[in-house]
Amino acid sequence: MKTKLTLTVIGVIMILQSIAYPLFSETFTDMMFNVGDEAKEALTLFQIAVAPVFFMVGLMMLMARSTDIKTSKNLLLAFIIGYIPAFIAFYNLATSPLTNAGIADFVPDILMFGLAIFTYIKPKS
Repeated sequence: MKTKLTLTVIGVIMILQSIAYPLFSETFTDMMFNVGDEAKEALTLFQIAVAPVFFMVGLMMLMARSTDIKTSKNLLLAFIIGYIPAFIAFYNLATSPLTNAGIADFVPDILMFGLAIFTYIKPKS
């Protein structure tokens, strides 16, 4: 798959997540967590706090679209490696009695991860 397309798709999804997290943080917290009011407030603040990280990664992906294949593959590899601990965290979230999170909540992340692996293995310019 073309590295430029993969970097674009991942970048756009990450930027959309960075916009959605602050806008819908209270709604997401209410949907995903079975906790008291104080914990909901902390989780809402956490979602707002991590939004810039998604924005930064999305921007890096979008700005790296015109790089050579070697650089694009290195960026995708970093993305893949970085997502491995994220999936461990997702598993812990999904299995916790404090959450309502399931596999469906992580579909965008699974798709981006799969796309990154596929493009890393079979890159095209």
